[in-house]
Amino acid sequence: MTRGEFLKSIGLTTAFAATGCKFNCICEDKIRYALQLYSIHKIFWKSPEKILAQLAEGGYDGVEFYDYGGKSAREIRKMCADAGIAPMGIHLNGDVDLVGDKLFKTLDFAAEAGFESIVSPHAHRKTEKGYVEFGRAMGKAADAAKAYGIKVGIHSTYHHFTTKFDGKSAWDVIYSEASDSLQQQIDLGNTFNTGEDLVKLLAKYKGRHHSLHAKENVPTVDGVFGVPPTNGGPVVPWGDVLKFMKTDSSLKWWIVEAEGKPASLEPALKSLKLLRQWNA
Repeated sequence: MTRGEFLKSIGLTTAFAATGCKFNCICEDKIRYALQLYSIHKIFWKSPEKILAQLAEGGYDGVEFYDYGGKSAREIRKMCADAGIAPMGIHLNGDVDLVGDKLFKTLDFAAEAGFESIVSPHAHRKTEKGYVEFGRAMGKAADAAKAYGIKVGIHSTYHHFTTKFDGKSAWDVIYSEASDSLQQQIDLGNTFNTGEDLVKLLAKYKGRHHSLHAKENVPTVDGVFGVPPTNGGPVVPWGDVLKFMKTDSSLKWWIVEAEGKPASLEPALKSLKLLRQWNA
């Protein structure tokens, strides 16, 4: 059963259409902008319906969850539909939620919630073999998710590039034997902070970037894009990255991650405004 057929079978396409929303997975096929909700983790689950509406009003097309917040798939889908914003995806622990018997339970939940993306931020291993095996496992999950129309990927972080095996980064090791279906959610801030050439990295894996995490270099006070790190380091080369990604048709979502003030919407809204301007 395809994802569209699954949604139809549980009556979700009608529910989405009734909202008149702009969900990327059902309506238009163009670049959209989401917020990683961990950016506001100190306030989000206190009043999720209100905040989702504020994010939609502020220009966001979607949101990426970092947990379920104790909500059912239908509850997540409904509160997003009511706010007119897409539940574009979620971060889950791949070692737990995307392997074994749990995999299809996760995919069923994701399809019912309306997620089009599941990304694992966990991939810390002690050996090269461990990273290879993780890549294979996540690749199998990505292949299984294709039947649902869902993308599975891995979120990059510092140790993926600071850990090396005979000069080869752990990130490259992960993808060395992984299925081509496995996506890469490059965290621009984390990755740039390790000294990586972002454009070179993105070009190396062109076609595997369903979403990218737009985050400023760290350490930062508020996380607003274009504001230099507090240690005086450089800002992310936004112009070069944005220019290159216009050549990669796999990109569907820019995901803002502005974690400096997790009890405030201000950095997230400011960063979105800048990103849209730069990307125009």
